[in-house]
Parts: sequence; structure tokens; C-alpha cells
Amino acid sequence: MSEIEAGQAVIELLRAEGVEYVFGVTGLTTNSMVTQMYGREDIKFIDTRHEEGAILMAYGYSKSTGKPSVCMTTSGPGTINLAGGMSLALKGRAPVIAISGDTAMEYIGRDGSQAFDLVNIFKPLTKMAVQANNTERVPDLIREAFRVAMWGKQGPVLLDIPRDLLDKKTLSDQILSPNQYRTVNPKNSGDIQSVTQAARILLAAESPLLLAGGGVVDGEASLEAVRLAELLDMAMVPSYGHNDAIPNSHPHYVGSPGGRGSGEAHEVMDKADVILALGTRINQGSSSWDYSVINEDTKIIQIDIDPIEIGRNYPVTVGIVGDAQRVAQQIIEAVCEISSTGKTNNSWKSEFQSIARKRIQRLQSERTLNSDPMMPQQVFPELTKALPKGSMVTIDAGVAPGLSYDRISFEEPRTMFNYAGQGALGMGFSVGLGTKLGRPERAAISIHGDGGFLYTCGELNTAVRHNIPSVSIVLNNNCMGAEKSQQKALHNERYVGVDLENPRFDQLAEVFGAKGYYVDHPSEITDVVTEAVKNNVPSVIEIPVQEYFPPSAPTPR
Repeated sequence: MSEIEAGQAVIELLRAEGVEYVFGVTGLTTNSMVTQMYGREDIKFIDTRHEEGAILMAYGYSKSTGKPSVCMTTSGPGTINLAGGMSLALKGRAPVIAISGDTAMEYIGRDGSQAFDLVNIFKPLTKMAVQANNTERVPDLIREAFRVAMWGKQGPVLLDIPRDLLDKKTLSDQILSPNQYRTVNPKNSGDIQSVTQAARILLAAESPLLLAGGGVVDGEASLEAVRLAELLDMAMVPSYGHNDAIPNSHPHYVGSPGGRGSGEAHEVMDKADVILALGTRINQGSSSWDYSVINEDTKIIQIDIDPIEIGRNYPVTVGIVGDAQRVAQQIIEAVCEISSTGKTNNSWKSEFQSIARKRIQRLQSERTLNSDPMMPQQVFPELTKALPKGSMVTIDAGVAPGLSYDRISFEEPRTMFNYAGQGALGMGFSVGLGTKLGRPERAAISIHGDGGFLYTCGELNTAVRHNIPSVSIVLNNNCMGAEKSQQKALHNERYVGVDLENPRFDQLAEVFGAKGYYVDHPSEITDVVTEAVKNNVPSVIEIPVQEYFPPSAPTPR
């Protein structure tokens, strides 16, 4: 055992966790770490043009791979710029570790230059925020950061390291493997009695429904969710924002709930006498946290990795704490012990499939739309023709991109990414870049409105410099759609700050060195998207669309 430079020790600790990219903007307080990546192929520094772009890319990387990611920023405002993306990682349950190089210890607590209480700033936005106060503690705190980020309900961590703990310091070259300091891929089983009770309730149900949440994606439980649905003739609905939890082409799939989802999903949820909420807290977007969608008489069996979430938003008949995949396997086994063939329910199956067909017919009727500029609904039938199998689609906030929730089909987990209840406009572009770095063999498409795209379009430079070939589609309606819709409906059309004057986004892309396309007719969309994906370079496709403010999906009450 020998000593190595402290900055190098940090990088080797990251490599032990399989980290292949560090996202960030370099600074005076991080140079002792950043320079240790010079010339290396096993770990690369992706230098972004703004710290928010860095953490959003890290988020996309983690959500597309299920692996932890790392961003690295400098003191004071450099790290504070992470706040927006950190809140997305918290809401989106992403294991993002932010390493902040801070001012030297002697300046902390004295209102020094760029000295802020970063730990307390970020505590509300992280699972853990901590500052190192001793060089020898740095390796333990890095390991702690990964342990906290990856355990249970995953989430972000901030580790603040004052620069004088690393500059001109050394640490041991002994690097532990992750399984020596944290549980790797834990699969917690549920309580056996509760599992048996759940199985009996499901077998007795007349109109059961499986609500598949983000825990199904994170726990790799999609196959088990489908197996349960088939075993018990359950309707399948993903929780809002997690359409990729279950294959949308499956005959038991009805549609996605939520204001931007489908009324048909709401109708089936209302009719269910038992809801198996698998890997979900039953989020606000799915149900509004009232009884407008879920029937007050419905029995709920809730499974979640976090005990705090059980019964938090609705009373439960059975609550089970555990990993979604493992508990689903337990319920399958318990059902088969009672009835080896499960339960056939032709009447209910016929009913929910009839409702699902109404959704398909509704969407097909949109193919008759014809206007100039095109209606945003006209984009999606043509877009879906061009998406390669397994494409990763990031949906930015906004009215026009929000139409994707009901109009793009997802067949595999970790292929749909969005604002996850955090709701910030502009996350889509950088998150899409991160997904492409995470799974470079797949196409990465991000869908934006014109308002959202300009938030972080400076990262086009990052995409070009690092050759990250994502395809960005900008649905340009020249307005802030959600806000204009509200000003129209509730404020007597007194429009303030909602009508936008934009550059030509295709030309903007060309200025950055990316490829730009301009599409003004639906018939061109399929060929242009196909070409952009095939070219394998950073691309922006601008599609002018009409202003359209859709009503929320109808609810039973």
C-alpha cells in the first residue's frame, strides 16, 4: 500500500463504482481532481457550458442506465447553479452524486470569496449533503455518497470538499470495491403474510387493475408486472410519467393517466374494484390525490420500496414494503399456490379492452386534421413511424411536447424520460444528451417546445464538441403554451410574457456546428427524423405548429 495524489484517489474511487463520465464545469477548486482525468479513456470529463447542463446530463445518464452518475463543480455560484437539476434528481429518484470543490477551510464561515453554506443550501434537495473536514475522511465520504444515493429510494447526494483537503495532499491507493461497503443490487422481499393476503384479494377481485410505477422501472420488474396482469386478467395502466414501465402494445394496456394522458385510463381506474399499485406512491399526476379518478370503494394493495409512501396518499387494504420485482415474484408464487392457473375473467377483460380501443380510435381520428401550420397532433403519427425500436424519448415540459404522453408508444423500460413532477421547463435537451451517453447504441430523441428549448440550447456546443448524436425536435408555436392558455381562460386574454419571438432553430443548430432541419408539412417528418437518426450527429428539427391548448383528460368525477 502506497500514497497517491489526493485528487487521483478521488478519481480512482469513482472508477471503482464504474463511473465513466464526470459532468461539470471546471474551476479553481476542482483542478486537483479534474486534471487527474487528463489523457484517460476509462473516465472522461464532459465539460458543459453551464452547471445546470451538467447535472441534467448526469440525471439522463442515471435514468437511462440505472447506474450512479457524477457531476463536479466549483465553489459558490458554480455549485449553486446545480439547484434546478438537483431538484429534478430528487423528484426523479436519480442517484446523482455532486462533488463540489469548495473554498479553503480557512475562508469558510467568514463570508469569504465564493464561500457559501452549500450543505444547508442543498439539504432540502438531496438525500444527503455533507462537507468533508479532513483529507483522510474523503474516501469514506465518497463511499458514503454512493451508499446513500443507491440505497432504497434512490436520489442525489452533495459532497462538498474544501480545496485545501486535496491540493498537494496524498491518500492511500487502497481502493475498495462497491460490494465491500454497500449492498449491490439489493432485492428486499415483502412480508409473507401481507403477500398472501394480497394474493387472496386479487384472486377474489372482479375488476382488478395493475398500476405500474417508477419502482417497476427502477426495480426491473416489467416482466413480472406483465406476468401478474396475464395471470389475473388485470387491466394495466402506468403511473403518470412512467409509460415505459409496461409494454404499451400489450393487450392488457389501456393508456396513461393524468391531465396529459387519456380519459380511457381514468375510466378503467374508476371501474377497478382492486388496484395493485406496484412500485408507486400513486403520484399526484395519476390521481390528483382525490377521488376524481380512483373510486373511494376501491381496495388498494400498495407496494413500495419506501415505507413512508405506504398509505401516504390513499388508504390501503394491504401495504407491502419491498422491491417491486421481488414482491411481484412473491405475489405470483402466492397466487399460483392457491390457484395454479390464476384467474380468468373474460367479462372484465372484454370491458377494459373495449375501453382501450376507444382510446386508439380517438387518436386515429386525429389523422384527419389538416392545417397550415400543422396542428401539433399531426406530428406524432409521422414521428412514431421513424423511431427505431428501443428509442429513448425525453419529453420536456410544455403543452406541445406534453401531447407525447398519450401519443408515443413505449415498449421497453428506461426509454421515457421527463420532468418527473419537478416540472421545470428546459430540462429536455441536456437530459437527452445524458441518455445517449448512457446507452450510445440506442437512438436518443428529445421533444421540446420553443420556450423550453432556449433554456439550455447552449449545450449544443457540448453535444458538438463531444460528438453526442441526439436528435432534438422543437415544436414551435411561438408561445409559452400553458401560461398563455391560463391567461386566455382565466385572465380575459390579457397576454403578458407569453408570446415569443424566436430564432430559426434549425439555423441556430447550424451556427453551433450541429445539423439543422426545418419541416413545415407532416409528410416530411418521417423522412427527416429517419435521416437525422441515421446521420448520427447532433441534430435539431424545427416544426412550426399551431397554438393548441388541449383540455385535460376527462375524469369520472
